[in-house]
Amino acid sequence: MSEVAWLKSLRAGRGVYPLFGADAVVARFAEIVSVDRSERLVMIPASSQRPLLGTLPMPPDVRTRWLGAAPSDHDVRLIATGAEHRILPALPAKMVIIDRTVVMTPIDPEDPLKGVWQITAKPLVRALVEMYQRLWGQAAEPVRWPAGLSARERAVVTLLAEGCTDQKVAEHLGLSRRTITYTVADLMEKYGARSRFHLALLLSGADAGIRSTRPGTTPGHATTAGS
Repeated sequence: MSEVAWLKSLRAGRGVYPLFGADAVVARFAEIVSVDRSERLVMIPASSQRPLLGTLPMPPDVRTRWLGAAPSDHDVRLIATGAEHRILPALPAKMVIIDRTVVMTPIDPEDPLKGVWQITAKPLVRALVEMYQRLWGQAAEPVRWPAGLSARERAVVTLLAEGCTDQKVAEHLGLSRRTITYTVADLMEKYGARSRFHLALLLSGADAGIRSTRPGTTPGHATTAGS
């Protein structure tokens, strides 16, 4: 049985509870995260829609792994908080796993708006965590950043690569335009970029071996997004 078929075969029972409607999903998720949490595992397939699981809030200090079907699925605010993220084109369903004890996934993976399963049954949670870990292991990192680039700087460069202005970058990240302008200017000087577009090309994987031009610095080395 395929993973999609297995998920579609779930039925209500002990440890498997249906939630219908965005309000019910968001309210329940708020209850779940109202206590201390340490980890969130997120999976977003290409066909997934943003409502419900795609917009659920989470405290910023929670360790996050974000598994998407394409780079555009990665929220730059997650990059800014240092979330790990990888790409795998074929994913079975949208899913959020909290502390490996609670799973929320659409009742119908092909129609996320039908509702969401809240799964707490230990055998099912364990199986879904194992599935997530296996898919994570198969996935690729979308960008190999130079060493020493902060999470905020990675988010800024990601948005620059999408053509955003300093003002748009500031709005996306909840920072002042002045902060973004200073950050971009500092990165351009450090990496010898001729323009913002050139900077985005240099730091978003086009040249992971770029050298810093600032006196006294050492050449950057490629590293992973999770370092």
